[in-house]
Amino acid sequence: QVYYLHNRVENIDRTAAHIQQLLGEEVRVVTAHGKLSEQQLSAVMQEVIDGQAQVLVCTTIIETGIDIPNVNTLIVEDADHLGLAQLHQIRGRIGRSARRAYAYMTYRRGKVLSETADKRLTAIREYVEFGSGFKIAMRDLEIRGAGSVLGREQHGHMDKVGYELYAKLLKEELTGEEQTVADLDIKADAYIPESYIEASASRLDCYKQIAEIRSVDDYKRVCLSMEENYGKMPKEVLNLLVIAVLKSYAAKFNIRKIAVSSKGGRVELPSVNSLADKRLAAALDRFPSVRLEMSKSPAIEFAGGKDAQKVMLDMTKFLKFAENNSAAV
Repeated sequence: QVYYLHNRVENIDRTAAHIQQLLGEEVRVVTAHGKLSEQQLSAVMQEVIDGQAQVLVCTTIIETGIDIPNVNTLIVEDADHLGLAQLHQIRGRIGRSARRAYAYMTYRRGKVLSETADKRLTAIREYVEFGSGFKIAMRDLEIRGAGSVLGREQHGHMDKVGYELYAKLLKEELTGEEQTVADLDIKADAYIPESYIEASASRLDCYKQIAEIRSVDDYKRVCLSMEENYGKMPKEVLNLLVIAVLKSYAAKFNIRKIAVSSKGGRVELPSVNSLADKRLAAALDRFPSVRLEMSKSPAIEFAGGKDAQKVMLDMTKFLKFAENNSAAV
């Protein structure tokens, strides 16, 4: 049996009639599209399932939820009009049994494909092995671009919409556990520019590595890896890594909020009870320029530097010392 994908409802019946004429009366050709009623669509699909119809001329309505093992051939008309992920999903409707399957992605004779369409069709031809969905997704991301979630629009000043939200969702996706993180109010550009890493898939991979930073050692490892692969990091990328390691140490003390600018920094503790942590007391003794402030909520304040990055590095050194100062516990 065959799926023939013709994604234009207005003339899908005419296309089905033409195919019927080419194949002869012994072959039954039926159509399926979104304008059919639920009862009509159910009746058509039942004919295909029962083997009474040999060719289903359809729209992308078959993209999900269709599993008919006997259908082993797919023909997609004007495949250059469809997205890469969509083509991969549709191709997954065949090859669902031990029978060898065939997928034909076609486009108009003599048509000059756009660069994007050519890349999509090349990718769908290359990634054919089982389990290639992730590679397809990464290639699709690279072709289309990742959008503002990976760009300056979401990362310019680190409010809770950009990297903060991205890192939280990524952590939950990778580990299945919810992550409690401090609110960030950091006046610093922190993102990966396209001028540093051009490919969206590569930038996404670097964001994953940064989101997994849990210590200064992790920070150094990611820094080394990125500079080996892409050259010296611009200030925006280094800020992103410093924020990642700062967040990680802050989580160990249940810090509620981190505010940073070139004028200084402030770490808000969850409650007065946090001051009973002897590790923080030892760190306050060790860093005389850092002071405890109690006028509103308990907070640790840091002096200003030449820029926000210097303040964040001072915060990280303070929290690292406190976290490692086991003798004070």
